[in-house]
Amino acid sequence: MEPYGSPQWPDPHPPPPSPPPRPPIKHSSIAAILFLFGVLGLVCAGAYFSGELQQFWAGGATQSQGPRPGLVPFGQRQDPVPGLEEADAPLGTPAPLQRTSTSYKFLAVKEDGTPLAYSPCRPIHYVVNSDLAPASWQPLVEEAIRQASLASGLQFIYDGPTSEVPTNNRDGYQPEVYGDRWAPVLIAWTTPEQVPRLTGQTVGLGGSSSIGLSNGYKAYVTGTVSLDAPQFAGIMDSPQGKDVGVAVIMHELGHLLGLDHVNDPRQLMFDEASWVRQYAAGDRTGLAKLGTGPCSKDF
Repeated sequence: MEPYGSPQWPDPHPPPPSPPPRPPIKHSSIAAILFLFGVLGLVCAGAYFSGELQQFWAGGATQSQGPRPGLVPFGQRQDPVPGLEEADAPLGTPAPLQRTSTSYKFLAVKEDGTPLAYSPCRPIHYVVNSDLAPASWQPLVEEAIRQASLASGLQFIYDGPTSEVPTNNRDGYQPEVYGDRWAPVLIAWTTPEQVPRLTGQTVGLGGSSSIGLSNGYKAYVTGTVSLDAPQFAGIMDSPQGKDVGVAVIMHELGHLLGLDHVNDPRQLMFDEASWVRQYAAGDRTGLAKLGTGPCSKDF
């Protein structure tokens, strides 16, 4: 026996004779093979980083789809990540109506007959440019916001001051200014030189921008309230100036949330200055409908 081995018995099936040795590979052939492997490596690397190779290993090519906002790197998106602050249910409910009225009108109505509105399941953020505002502007805005929120059930959050000025084509998404979300509502005291539509007797303007999704859903995402600073100053210097000032802002917030003018002088949304200082039955009926729209995590 061999050490640590088994006895060497004769092999009944001896191995076939070894083939004659191959001639050595020439250096030029080795270089060609290495070059071919290098090219294949570059092709595979490009396919991997483009996603084609990953799709192959995952089970074949997939149908290309447009990138969702949340999958595109921040700074390259045109919309914020969808569903920010969106709850599963409305954040509030409209105040009970003491009396309903048909004296209201919506600025826009969707195909299903419901009004275009803000989602009641996320707060409406707002900022204020008070550079040209009267010294007592803050309690006026706070009271007007409180009344609009009470009537609609929509919740507002004040994000502080801003230097942004109203423009005709305000961007709804300004990540470099307000971060990765829809821009907050802008409330600003301005002049007819900055906002030509304020020329004449128009004291304020209000309105919102909407987004439409491929599934047909539409909703407001931000807006602007522009107030004529010189005319507003004159209002504040008049008797009952504070009450009139609040009513002016409430009127424009009605437009912001989706109400149009009406021909009924008993409503705050009447298209001319009147003695009305609070939301009336028609205004409240319309605002209550605007505050009970659907939730959506898709925008």
